[in-house]
Amino acid sequence: MLDLVLRTTRDENGDEDPLYRGSRVTVPVDLYAKSDDRDPALTHVYQGTARLYDPGIYDIDARLDYRNGQWNAEPHLATLPFSETRMKTAIPSNELVLSQVSVKRDTGHPTYLKRHQNLPLCTRGDETGRWIPEENLPKTWQKWQYMFPAEDGRVWLPYHCRMRRISHPEFTLYMSARYSSIHWYGDSNSRRTLRPFLSSGKWCHRKSMFSRIDCLCNDAPKDVFPDEWYPNMPVPHWYRIHSDGVRSDEIYADLRNLTADPTDQRPIIEKDPIREDYLPDYVPPGYLLRNDYFDLYYLFTRGTLDMYGSFWERDITRHNISQYREANLVVVQIVTWDASFGNWTSFTKQVVRMADRLKMVYPTAKFIYRTGPFWCCRTTDDPQKKYDRLRFQAFDRLARKTFAQRLSAQAWDVTESHRCRSPEMKRYSENMPCRSAHSRAEVIHLDNQILMNMLVNG
Repeated sequence: MLDLVLRTTRDENGDEDPLYRGSRVTVPVDLYAKSDDRDPALTHVYQGTARLYDPGIYDIDARLDYRNGQWNAEPHLATLPFSETRMKTAIPSNELVLSQVSVKRDTGHPTYLKRHQNLPLCTRGDETGRWIPEENLPKTWQKWQYMFPAEDGRVWLPYHCRMRRISHPEFTLYMSARYSSIHWYGDSNSRRTLRPFLSSGKWCHRKSMFSRIDCLCNDAPKDVFPDEWYPNMPVPHWYRIHSDGVRSDEIYADLRNLTADPTDQRPIIEKDPIREDYLPDYVPPGYLLRNDYFDLYYLFTRGTLDMYGSFWERDITRHNISQYREANLVVVQIVTWDASFGNWTSFTKQVVRMADRLKMVYPTAKFIYRTGPFWCCRTTDDPQKKYDRLRFQAFDRLARKTFAQRLSAQAWDVTESHRCRSPEMKRYSENMPCRSAHSRAEVIHLDNQILMNMLVNG
């Protein structure tokens, strides 16, 4: 894996751009194997490209995480636990190889950080960008104009659009009008993704909670939801989600015939104040007077695999969903299990069949394809589990392309922004105390903001 990491923004005159001070902007480089005349037993050659927007001098951070096919075994072949080796970068005497890259400052370019608020709002979920320390942002920016800072105090700022901070009540108001019924298919990563929506942002939402085991990577401790919410079994779950979250007396209710309080159509006209505690559980002025809601149907699936009682071909049928409200929006998350336990040949066929089945079952719905998480599949007690980044990316690219072509699905990319985290944050996140492939809670809240922006702004 190869990253370009911003070391300094000092120019030839020694002047530093304060907007980027200490930012460690990280740009991942997508590598591809290249044919070469050299002996492949001695030398492997890869080529890659990267587009750099932010000014300064970038160092090369290279790590080797794919050796001798150790994490790419097909069925019946043993695998090894994930590990990586930091590589030294040097300039060979007989070839032109860069150990650092320099980008000149252009304050008039639309991607220059100070001009960020001039960009249009983001309506896609797969934008590239960079992480900038919140303390570096211009003092004229208000907190609602950018997403929550991550655990290390950095804010995700796309290059070609801007993401604003959207509260759960505002999101619920929008969903009640546009997508009042969602059907969602995915594994335990999706289950964790749903917890902030079901609690109106009141799950692991403050820094004092981040060290709790459920906020790091486990699903325990259990909360308002029934015990059957937690096992990885294809048991359907359905809820009515209000601006203040799920109400316990409505869990597993007959949503088609549930007596609903009238949705308050009173417009929200009071301006949002600047709040220092504008966290995921924030409720803007006026929203407490409303009763907006949308309905959610969720089914645990293991990608395209038939494993441990879960199989999409049996579970995703018109008969199985006929007892629930018809969906306006369908979210599908696959790849995590497929890349870990599946094989490529089967996946290429199954992903097409799954897309065609979804189109048949949901002929009028809007589709969103959620990528697998970047923090995926590191260690396990299962010797059949396999993972490496190139394998993961190959599965994801195929699924993304197939869903886009056959379902016109939009991509909700929960990988790109975390590929751009600093090398230090990547290593921190890859050494969580759980063997699961779960993301930390603060990562989930940030990923959900991307979804909320693409739906509300679109």
